[in-house]
Amino acid sequence: MGRRQEEEEQDGNDEEEEQEEEEEEAEEKHNPQEEFPQTPKCKYNTTMVVHSDRKSHANRTWIFGKVLDPHSVAIRRANRWFLFSCVVGVAVDPLFLSLLSINSQLSCLYIQVVYAIVVTTLRCLVDAMYLWQIWLQLKLAYVSKKSLVLGRGDLVWDARKIAHHYLWPLQGFAFDVFVILPIPQTMLWIVVPSLVAQGGVTIRIMNYILLAFLFQYIPKLLHLVLVGRRLQRVTGYIFGTAYSGFVLNLAAYFSAAHVAGSIWYLLTVQRVESCIHSECANMENCNPAYLGCPQTVAFSTQPLIDPNRLAWAQDPAIANNCFSAGPMPGGNFSFGIYSLAVPLVTDNIPVNKILLPLFWGVMTMSSFGNALTPTDHTLEVVFSLFVVTLGLLLFSMLIGNIQGFLRSITAKKEETQLRIRDQEWWMRRRQLPAALRQRVRKHERQKWAATRGVDEEASVRDLPVGLRRDIKRHLCLDLVRQVPLFDQMDDLVLNNICERLKPLLFIKGEKVLNAGDPVRQMLFIVRGHMISEYHMHPSNRTSTCILGPGNFCGDELISWCLSKPRNDCLPLSMVTLTTRDLTEVFGLEAQDLRYITKHFPFKFANDQLKHTARYYSSSWRMWAAATVQLAWRRHKARCSPNPSGALNFAECSVSPNDALQNSNLTRSQRDRLRFYTTIFTSPKPQDNLE
Repeated sequence: MGRRQEEEEQDGNDEEEEQEEEEEEAEEKHNPQEEFPQTPKCKYNTTMVVHSDRKSHANRTWIFGKVLDPHSVAIRRANRWFLFSCVVGVAVDPLFLSLLSINSQLSCLYIQVVYAIVVTTLRCLVDAMYLWQIWLQLKLAYVSKKSLVLGRGDLVWDARKIAHHYLWPLQGFAFDVFVILPIPQTMLWIVVPSLVAQGGVTIRIMNYILLAFLFQYIPKLLHLVLVGRRLQRVTGYIFGTAYSGFVLNLAAYFSAAHVAGSIWYLLTVQRVESCIHSECANMENCNPAYLGCPQTVAFSTQPLIDPNRLAWAQDPAIANNCFSAGPMPGGNFSFGIYSLAVPLVTDNIPVNKILLPLFWGVMTMSSFGNALTPTDHTLEVVFSLFVVTLGLLLFSMLIGNIQGFLRSITAKKEETQLRIRDQEWWMRRRQLPAALRQRVRKHERQKWAATRGVDEEASVRDLPVGLRRDIKRHLCLDLVRQVPLFDQMDDLVLNNICERLKPLLFIKGEKVLNAGDPVRQMLFIVRGHMISEYHMHPSNRTSTCILGPGNFCGDELISWCLSKPRNDCLPLSMVTLTTRDLTEVFGLEAQDLRYITKHFPFKFANDQLKHTARYYSSSWRMWAAATVQLAWRRHKARCSPNPSGALNFAECSVSPNDALQNSNLTRSQRDRLRFYTTIFTSPKPQDNLE
């Protein structure tokens, strides 16, 4: 795998680049064409031509193909797939340690052919991904170190420089080639079968396999770490969520358990072979060549041709001492920490040789080796110390990451609980009534259900202006377009409106605005309903209107913003707003609305806006409804012979009708007086849209 950031720090390549640039500058200085005087315009054109020639030379393909951009989406996706293949390769290599088995009939060592073919195929597929990545690195542009003084740096597009930059350092191409050398395949198909066929002291075979495995596996782990760091430097992160980080740490823990379990199985085969070898030394009819099977790479069955081999293998001493866990009656061989895996060496099912070692590794590393009872064998003691130490480190790291993962999930919840606890203490100290306390608790619960403790304004505030505008436009544009008042506005005005909208939340039964209070903001309802009440004094009558999603209130601010001369006093509300249920709204502050109308006055100064604002205004609608009802009642009063018509105020506490009957006014004068009285009790909304 290429190592772009590490390779950029090589001073030798930079010196060569500087020398080449100095040579080019020297050639330009000695160019005879430039000895003649030229105008600045010609000189500028010449420079542009030279630059275009260099660019065309840089993009020219070489033997490795066209130069690729490391910042492209395809290359980033390829890097992620390569990282995944590295993880698979780290999990595949330990499987080479579990390919050895012992035939129970002949008590000999052999390699399971089906299992070996599957593992070798997986390793070849992973190596193919490594080769493909090496091919990409040979034609992948890199960032010049000299250009990192300012910004993200400039890419080097020259194909020859790219190839030389990757091939020259030892930790680049040479390290990538080393991790894909077929060392496990060579050991499996060439070295181990020849050693098994020789027979003799077969316990040395496990040592060779283990050393060859560690010789390549440890650098491969280092290579994986370097690949992860390289991707992290390019994108700033590998996995962007806490869940992915938790899964990554858990996978690392299971990978370590998988490696420890595979080594444990290999050492178990070695101990069983050591037991068989010691039993063979005590028998007269035993030949050391019997320790290796006739077919070194075969299925579970072996040819039963030699009767002497068969007679030796069927000796009860071998079965009692070497194929049973722990010392049996009459036996004298103890397996120590390998007791659990002794029956596994004669098992022909490959899945069991993967799952049981994995289980042993997880169990041992999680319990810090409390269940281990090693013997005085040196390699067994060293392996036990290694597993216990590795388990302590990885388990502590895993627990720390789990705590961080849980803390990241519950951080907002704990912060909200602390704030609620402080509010409870404050309400008790100030002796707030139970009704107010219940409203505060209900508001906190509803706010947590809606936002989960996330401050939306704070999340968007620190983003770039363009990104913040696009997010606000995505969230609010459809809602703002539902308002007939802004339906005909262009995108420039709508973007400014959306950028200044703020999300608000009101619980059920909350009074958002009282009649007579200053109107501080326009509200655009997203979810829920509000009750708008228009009071007519002194008759104490109320006209009610229900506002739902897509409606708005606070339209008095529009006329206030357009008023001339400018009035700094906020307009007074003529209605009372009360939430009918849990209501989510977007609020536009009065100063923000004034800013918009001040910078875009030509968008608001037109007759269509005046008619639209009055038509959809709740205040004007309720005043119009009261006026229509009054006219209808006056008409009924005129047409009715009964003087106590629809304009009679008999239901009032002090009857105006009795006072009028006792006066010297005529009937028409009394009806006209009732009409004017009703007009004065339902004042017409005032605006400055004329």
